[in-house]
Amino acid sequence: MKVHEYLKLVEEQIHCKSIWEDIRLELLGHMEEDTEYFRKKGMSREEAVERAVKEMGDPVETGIELDKVHRTRLDVKLLLFFIGIDLLMMVLVLAYFGSSLGDVLGRNLIMWRGMGIFFLLLFSFGKYMEEYFSRPYQLWLLFFIFSGVFLVLSIFSGPFKGTGFYITDTAYQSMLFGTAPGFGLLTFYYRKGGYGEVHRLLGIAGIVCLLSVIPGEFFYTFSIILTHVLILTIAVRRGWFHIKRREFLIKIWSVPVVLSLIGAGIIYKGCKDHLVMRSVRAYMELDDTPGILMRMLGSAGIWGIFLMILLIVGVFLWMLHDIRKLTNQYCNIICTGVLAAFVMMVLNSVLAMMGFGDINQVYFPFFSVNGYSNGCAVYIYYVLVGTFLHMHRHDKVLPKSEMPTKRAA
Repeated sequence: MKVHEYLKLVEEQIHCKSIWEDIRLELLGHMEEDTEYFRKKGMSREEAVERAVKEMGDPVETGIELDKVHRTRLDVKLLLFFIGIDLLMMVLVLAYFGSSLGDVLGRNLIMWRGMGIFFLLLFSFGKYMEEYFSRPYQLWLLFFIFSGVFLVLSIFSGPFKGTGFYITDTAYQSMLFGTAPGFGLLTFYYRKGGYGEVHRLLGIAGIVCLLSVIPGEFFYTFSIILTHVLILTIAVRRGWFHIKRREFLIKIWSVPVVLSLIGAGIIYKGCKDHLVMRSVRAYMELDDTPGILMRMLGSAGIWGIFLMILLIVGVFLWMLHDIRKLTNQYCNIICTGVLAAFVMMVLNSVLAMMGFGDINQVYFPFFSVNGYSNGCAVYIYYVLVGTFLHMHRHDKVLPKSEMPTKRAA
């Protein structure tokens, strides 16, 4: 590897661009020292430089370690953006329900959204690359721990009846969609491996897919398979694994392609039997955002729904554009997992709304306000948003005297 290639990879892992020059000079100084040392050992200039670069270690790991030592702060604009969407939905709820909001619904709004804000802040303000984000399995397992707790609680769900909180559904929601960023972290951890590491990742994804079969809903399982295949595809296309990429991608994509053909047949039969229209009409009777807009705005409600669709698509496109600017590979793949989870939530919700799933599991990120979202999916939504914010922290550079040495890096 050339010196400039090594330095470029190191810099790409560091959020704060203003520190790049100092880090470049620091690393170049170490390389020059090592080069002189190896030349005294009898190596040529080219051999000494190549050996000096090799002695610096993996550039991605070095860059991430250098990135960790910076003091960071939360991206306030991003936080205010997501809170602003929440406030918009709260205004819509208050305008629709008004004085008939009721103690139960009001308590649910405060309790479940309050719990969601707690998770958002917990994940947003966690120390960078430390605590639950430090080791590769911890983030992935964290969602499973939450899922397991709620599954156990579902056995004793008496105290939760009438609260709008669907315990078992929460476990499935967190298990299926919450593991997406954690799986992205695992792919990052196993990068630079071969077929052994890739097969290990496929085994982990297989466990999640098998668990997703429990509800007995075809499209629910299809969503989780597609999510994991997408994340693994991104990692493979980036050259993270020493495998035959084209051959491997053809094999893993054969599964969702076959399932999509089966799903297309199921959807066609549903349309032919008028199941879709009946299910959509039933969903529009619920007090979720589309139904609320139709009843509040009358004939103009369809334009309100169209605007909501545009807003969801706009947020997703903005998130995708924002993720593409993240040069830190660790943050990039986790944020990609968050976006994939949100997209799969929408896909699963659309299919459930059409009658191909449990209508109680309809949840559109950012814009759902029904009883289900106030109790169940909202908590995992806030965890994902908190994870996204956590990866977007701005850096405050340490004083130059506190720059890490070569040994610390």
